[in-house]
Amino acid sequence: MSGHFRKAAVIGTGLMGGSLAMALKEHDGIERVTGYDISPETRRKAADLGIADLICESAQEAVAGCDLVFLATSAGAILGAFSAIRDELEPGAVVTDIASVKLGITGEIEENLPAGVNYIGGHPMTGSEQSGVESARSDLFSACYYLLTPTKNTDADAFGKMHRLISELGARVISMEPELHDRAVSTISHIPHLMSLLLMDHAIREKEEIKSLFTIAAGGFRDMTRIAAGNPGLWVDIATQNRDFIVEGLKSMGSGIDRLISMLMAEDRDGMMNLFTEARRGRLELALSAGRAIEEIYEISFAAPDKPGVISEISTAVGSLGINIEDIEIVHPLVGESGILNLKIDGRENAGKVVEHLNGLGYRATVRGV
Repeated sequence: MSGHFRKAAVIGTGLMGGSLAMALKEHDGIERVTGYDISPETRRKAADLGIADLICESAQEAVAGCDLVFLATSAGAILGAFSAIRDELEPGAVVTDIASVKLGITGEIEENLPAGVNYIGGHPMTGSEQSGVESARSDLFSACYYLLTPTKNTDADAFGKMHRLISELGARVISMEPELHDRAVSTISHIPHLMSLLLMDHAIREKEEIKSLFTIAAGGFRDMTRIAAGNPGLWVDIATQNRDFIVEGLKSMGSGIDRLISMLMAEDRDGMMNLFTEARRGRLELALSAGRAIEEIYEISFAAPDKPGVISEISTAVGSLGINIEDIEIVHPLVGESGILNLKIDGRENAGKVVEHLNGLGYRATVRGV
């Protein structure tokens, strides 16, 4: 497998799927983009908006002859969508998805892949408060982080093609194992959403006694509860599928609330000052990380054994450092037991950390400026 994908299908043409179809349609390497949505009304809107070259009347028709398939339905509908198209997939095709929960979906799809078909889980960290295909736009993925979740079963060439395509759509790719992904998003996305729901629920009950409560609610409250306005059905799916990590995190949050209550009851000013200081320091670090600009690109090269799981090991090893791989290239110079992997990393310091980490894992990595 080499080169670019030629024909892509998007199953599910809401905001995310519609935006993907538009971005793929504008990509010079993609010859044809087809789409399908279970809703006839959404299909009509998608066709009227011209988000794809063809909006089909069935999922099977949409994926026929395609070498890349995006499952862009809600998380709860991903497995059903895969089951519907499974028998139409051709050897060499790559199936991916955009669900924000990966572990259960990954295991189920990998167990039921047809021979020669590859699966690579994906999760674009982007979106909009608007919904529906009418809000889709081709630049939705520009400059966002796009998580790919390879496993030991992931084909290295398929991963390389997928990584390259997502990067060419303007996104910054980070790789991590499905389990680590689900734990991470429970912390930075799912639990904050549920805490926002609880805060809003508390305010709704208080409003019964304080009628002007919402009138005087200022920016801080509005910022913290904004995400509570998300699609309820979508979030029930997410909360159910990532239940274990969410419950673990909520229990930890509960322990934190108990500690804070104890500090308040004991008038422990030193304890509260430490809590406020550490939270402030973490928030400043988050702001700095989010605003970092691309200045330098360095290429790291090393020999890697041609065996199952190596691409997952390497990409997740880099991801564990919190460092993005800007591009990945797999070179097979000789028929044998190893190939050459070239990783492009943003920044001299980051490149040095990656080289040190990979060498610690037994690889002999070198780095040079591009």
